[in-house]
Amino acid sequence: MKHICFVTTGDIRTIATAKRALGLANHLVNLEWRVTILMQDTEENRHRVAMECTDSVQAYYFPWTKAKDEQRWKTTKIRELNPDVVYYCAFVGRNICARRHHSIKIVEHSELQSKFKEAGFIRRMYYYGCEFYSIRFADGLLNASKYLDSIYKKRAARLGKKHLPMLWYPYAYNKDVCRVEREKALQVIEKDPKHRYFVFMGSLVRNYGAFTMIEAFEKIKDSHPHLKLLLMGRGRHFNEVNEYIEQHGLKKTIKLLGYVPEEEIATYFSLADAFLLPLHDTIQDWARCPSKLYMYLPYQRPIITCKIGEPYEVLGDKGTYFHTDSVDSLTKTILQLAEKDEWNLDIKPAQHEWKARAEQLDEWLKTVIMH
Repeated sequence: MKHICFVTTGDIRTIATAKRALGLANHLVNLEWRVTILMQDTEENRHRVAMECTDSVQAYYFPWTKAKDEQRWKTTKIRELNPDVVYYCAFVGRNICARRHHSIKIVEHSELQSKFKEAGFIRRMYYYGCEFYSIRFADGLLNASKYLDSIYKKRAARLGKKHLPMLWYPYAYNKDVCRVEREKALQVIEKDPKHRYFVFMGSLVRNYGAFTMIEAFEKIKDSHPHLKLLLMGRGRHFNEVNEYIEQHGLKKTIKLLGYVPEEEIATYFSLADAFLLPLHDTIQDWARCPSKLYMYLPYQRPIITCKIGEPYEVLGDKGTYFHTDSVDSLTKTILQLAEKDEWNLDIKPAQHEWKARAEQLDEWLKTVIMH
């Protein structure tokens, strides 16, 4: 039996990259892999492993400590476990470990940190160095977006490694977590049959479109009081969002839920008539793969987003689009959708389950990497 070890860092509440390990674990076990996961010892991490993984998946927990000590702990554990494949869920400093171990090393890229505008110059240069080092370090790269796949193929060619195996490998959803719970949802929020709920889940920060959504609903609240916005998540501008809603008399139009535990997400998503996924025309948004997109898919409701990166790759002409950063465009798109009688997304979600991704990874590892 082949053995794969996932290397993660941080608390899954704030660092989402460990979602990949949890989503794949059970399905890889069913494909006759031994699966282990290295995770920081936090209450939420232990809770999520218990909720999403069977007893066949072994999780090992390390304490919060200095980066060097975390690297050392992971290296020691990998030597002890001696896996065939080590899957690095993000190539960040704390995850760069077991350099000289003989295992096959697979690195996942889910964003392009060197292009984060909010990071200072020195920090961005550090990220840039890590991104290029990953090409030297890895036996194969998994790129969560088409944009990243293109970037890393060009970079690998520049480093003389144009034959480095790579796979376009988007996120997915967990069928057991993303279930439809319509009746339970109606008990949580008493929903008037005339009301239409637009749901957003994610970090409430300006550059993720928080105020674009809020200002759009502020524009339509008087003419279309049956259209409601449900905001799930926190983020560094959460307090500003809360104050804006209070000061502008939007409490009847916008419901601010804050952080919602994973097991309760399905309840609120079952209320959705449509989902919101605003994006910006930046390298950061072209490169990233929004995990919430795949959590929205199984509910088969319209997804309002922008023709940017992975959402457009996945949705194509099935998506509902507005011009990025434009409150007026989002307002117009919401009102056009509100005039329709049917609110359905004509996409078969099964192709975006973790089961399908695990089968793809299994095939790629066995035929491309381990042949």
